[in-house]
Amino acid sequence: MKPEEKVWWSMKDLVERTGRSHVWLKEKILLRPEYKKILDLENGGPVYYPQSQGDKWCFLAGRMEEFLQKYFAQIFKGVGKGA
Repeated sequence: MKPEEKVWWSMKDLVERTGRSHVWLKEKILLRPEYKKILDLENGGPVYYPQSQGDKWCFLAGRMEEFLQKYFAQIFKGVGKGA
């Protein structure tokens, strides 16, 4: 099954869909406070943040893709400014 056909994505799926490394995704999107408050499942977002060592990231595929499209320009504007 291709990542675009899945309901839930793993970090590997997100890496495949974006073409960015997991380190980049964490640094530029997932762990940035302004995005984390939108993305975190605890706040109604599409991302399950690992709670402990060995726990895995999980993403609601459709909603994560919507987020990436909506915030595309903002994410990449921040990249060039060392953000």
